[in-house]
Amino acid sequence: RRKKMEPGAAARAWSLLWLLLPLLGPACASGPRTLVLLDNLNLRETHSLFFRSLKDRAFELTFKTADDPSLSLIKYGEFLYDNLIIFSPSVEDFGGNINVETISTFIDGGGSVLVAASSDIGDPLRELGSECGIEFDEEKTAVIDHHNYDISDLGQHTLIVADPENLLKAPTIVGRSSLNPILFRGVGMVADPDNPLVLDILTGSSTSYSF
Repeated sequence: RRKKMEPGAAARAWSLLWLLLPLLGPACASGPRTLVLLDNLNLRETHSLFFRSLKDRAFELTFKTADDPSLSLIKYGEFLYDNLIIFSPSVEDFGGNINVETISTFIDGGGSVLVAASSDIGDPLRELGSECGIEFDEEKTAVIDHHNYDISDLGQHTLIVADPENLLKAPTIVGRSSLNPILFRGVGMVADPDNPLVLDILTGSSTSYSF
């Protein structure tokens, strides 16, 4: 059924946010050092509310493009950052000495990583997802739901109004207060059911599918 979302009633996501570790937890006193990798630096403005919320909690943000040749996560065996945010879904090659192996080492060493995926996801993020028990659907596909979509979507019904009942029942992650429906548009994912470290934060309804 078609649904109309009131302004501000939904979390409007540019793409699927994939939370690997609790990046958005309470900030430590020294200010967590956070490297933000972007498709282009204009994303600092289009996603300013998100980045401002981190700065308000004393996160120290360093913005760079994902293909910057000076990129580095580890130097002389030490992590240069506490957190890594990757808002560059289509990246095909990271710059500097960052690759899937170094990001996996960063995660294993206690670093937190937040990744934004899209229907144009590149091979490096697919490989990283696989390392962490996540499989992304094929390129150019999207989640579709002909029964739960926003009234503004007159096309393929990829702008989905997701019921908050489909959120993970974990107040520590999703909060304790009642939530409005969530506006979602993104690529489908499948989590490894045998991996106890992977949590499905938001699942599709029985009428949703990926194509």
